Amino acid sequence: MKASSKKDFAYAMTPLKILSWPVGTWPLQVYNVFSNLRTIFTIIILLLMMAIVQTELYLDSSDAGKNLDAMVIIICGILAVSKVMCFRIWPAGLIANFTSAVKDYKELGDDVKRGVVRRHAYMSRVACASGIFFAYFAAALFSAVAMLVQDVEVVNATEDDAPEYPFPSENVLAIIDVPDNLFILIFIVEFGMLLITGTGNLGSDSLFFGITFHLCGQVEILKLEFSKLVKENERVNEHFKGLVKRHIYLLKLAKMLNETISSILVVQLFSSCVLISTGGFQCILALSVGNMVLVVKSFVVMITLLMQLLVYSYVGDYLKRRMESVGTTLYLCNWYDLPRGVAKDIIYVIMRAQEPVELTAGQFFIVNMQTYMSILKTSISYLSVLRVMVNA
Repeated sequence: MKASSKKDFAYAMTPLKILSWPVGTWPLQVYNVFSNLRTIFTIIILLLMMAIVQTELYLDSSDAGKNLDAMVIIICGILAVSKVMCFRIWPAGLIANFTSAVKDYKELGDDVKRGVVRRHAYMSRVACASGIFFAYFAAALFSAVAMLVQDVEVVNATEDDAPEYPFPSENVLAIIDVPDNLFILIFIVEFGMLLITGTGNLGSDSLFFGITFHLCGQVEILKLEFSKLVKENERVNEHFKGLVKRHIYLLKLAKMLNETISSILVVQLFSSCVLISTGGFQCILALSVGNMVLVVKSFVVMITLLMQLLVYSYVGDYLKRRMESVGTTLYLCNWYDLPRGVAKDIIYVIMRAQEPVELTAGQFFIVNMQTYMSILKTSISYLSVLRVMVNA
């Protein structure tokens, strides 16, 4: 059973560790100088990338396509920096949840519980793989477009042609007077910056999604234990008190997760709305000039943002429904066969389960599927206004 628990833990946590350890946000790491250096290095790289892109905009703002690319990169960089800093500076909620997860895997007692945990671990891996795939694919696409443009310029070369890079930086590098023979090295470095941005942004999201799905799995196990109360003929009072304490503990973990991500979600929701409109606007501009490569790039960026927002909304909705279902499970059980004292206490557990446990942005904006639809409608409305401006 110990070997099975270790395999289950590795199955659930290894992808999360791979994505979070390089940027120094893995909650189960030793918080020492080495972990601090990884975080500082990541933040410096992200700030350097944003500074380069911002300076490029200041030097040349005449190209609408590059301006929109720069806006996407800057906002994604801001999201990555905020998530890495938040998960590193205020890791108490994540540490408490991951430490609890380690204990949960050690205490898996039967195949039914293992099945529940394994199913939620699979959901975590799907969310993790989807997010990081689109992030890295978008980074690769930015670099591929630059390479394609570079090949076209080689065919029609002129003295004024500047080399293309994964993100707008041509004028900045020209001022620095970077030698032409370093083109390949700079190209690889900028591609690496985009990968770090994807890891800091969607990799941090995967860390949060993974532990939230695990928490939902523990709620499912708690429901199974509550449903077995009628079958417990001995020490039912003590068993019920233990389950109530477990319920309170899971509610506390959910609250800590919400406090960890709440401030980040404000930036995430606003940025998603802006970037979805921006990506759609860029797609319209590309279609108007027949640039299919840019159309594909804009479409991939939009899909990545929509997917990221969809997963946040789904996780928030899923957590809320799992917590509320605890009360439904107790209501449907054969409570009339339980001792009178336990039957009365069930009422208070049901009342507590009715209080919503939700992900909130800034403690006031609820993140669920309705939020996703609202943001999508708002983004489309902004996009319609931009489309009218282009046609005019």
